[in-house]
This record gives sequence, C-alpha cells and structure tokens, in this order.
Amino acid sequence: MGEVAAHSAMQAENEATGRARFNPADVSAIQVWSDRLIHEIEARTGFVLAGGEITMRSLPRCATMGLKLGAPAWANNHPRPRGITHVVQVVRRPGDDAPFVSESIGSAVAPGVRLTALETWLACSEAHLRAREIWAVDPFLLAAKT
Repeated sequence: MGEVAAHSAMQAENEATGRARFNPADVSAIQVWSDRLIHEIEARTGFVLAGGEITMRSLPRCATMGLKLGAPAWANNHPRPRGITHVVQVVRRPGDDAPFVSESIGSAVAPGVRLTALETWLACSEAHLRAREIWAVDPFLLAAKT
C-alpha cells in the first residue's frame, strides 16, 4: 500500500506541476516490496527515523513507515532488511489537513484498506516503537534532489 500511495503521489505531483519534480529513476526505484521501499527511500535521501524517534512532531508530513510485524514463515526463504513485512503511509484529509495512517490489511482482521488517525495509530504501535521495529522515511525528500 505504501509503495502505491507514494508512487501515485509522486506521479500526481509531476503531473500537477507540469514538470518532473520527482526523477523517473526514483519513482521506478520505489516500485518494490515493503522492505526495499524503505531502504530505497532512505538510501536516496539519507533520512530515516527509527523507533522512539517517531513522534507526531518528528514525522515528515507524508511519511512512509516500514514495520517489523512478527517473523512469518515465508520470510525464512526471503530475508528482508530489518525484517520489515508491512508498510503504511501518512496521508492528509482534504479540508483540515488532519494526518491519518493508511494501511492495507490482508489477514488477521477483515481485509481491506484502513485509515486510522495518526495519533491513535502511534499509540497502538507503542510496543513496536519501543522495540525499534518501525522506521519512517520521507519520499517527498526525493523532490528536493531534482
């Protein structure tokens, strides 16, 4: 979900401004699985927050976050940097700019896309934050490179 949201937002920004604010190579680089998405954005921007560094105040406006959620059996044959198995995207509600976390859920609960107020999502993720199992990057820093 995060890779789709970030990619779509980058393409929309390029179209809205009528110029390539985002380099096509950067846009292509984030068409990857959750673990590589965080890695590619971090490597290209030099910016990452980890664990307790992630707060309402420190998060970039439209951050993409990778989470280590358990150790699924499939990951034994497909090791992932940092063990990231899930990504989420901070999105903003039109009108009042309130921050929400958008995430796609495929199992354990009713599948689909879920929007949760950022403050609520951070509170529910406290154990993962303390364990340094969440990393946040800023895909919009890629525009500053162009």
